[in-house]
Amino acid sequence: MKKQVLLLLIFGLTWSMAQAQSKDKQEVLDRVETWRKAVLAQDVKMLDKLYANELTYGHSNGRIDTKDSFITTIGTKKEVYNELNLDDMTVSIVGNTALVRHKMTGNVTLEDGTLSKPNLGVLQVWSKTKSGWQLLARQAFKLL
Repeated sequence: MKKQVLLLLIFGLTWSMAQAQSKDKQEVLDRVETWRKAVLAQDVKMLDKLYANELTYGHSNGRIDTKDSFITTIGTKKEVYNELNLDDMTVSIVGNTALVRHKMTGNVTLEDGTLSKPNLGVLQVWSKTKSGWQLLARQAFKLL
């Protein structure tokens, strides 16, 4: 009887942890989609909510942005995202951290009027805070 109770407890804990992780994954996926839409809409107020104050945002060309510098880039239209597609997304939850990998394609009008067509691999690191999931770090790299 004790073994059955122990097995039920282990099953119950495992099931509840899986449910919590599944809920976290969906919340992160929702935040990533909210981020994508905010970048397209140039919604700097939403980006301010989504980004952790400590944000480090790495571009595929080696440029690094902070929360303030990336929001300024979007708000002043130095980069205008006309299309932004995120494909092949995976989410791994590790405690209060989410690791999101995806491919990013689209087209971006740069400050000088040229059009960029990124084809990137991206790693996003999200942190669960009192304000919900916030983007803490992002690094992109060019795909061949």
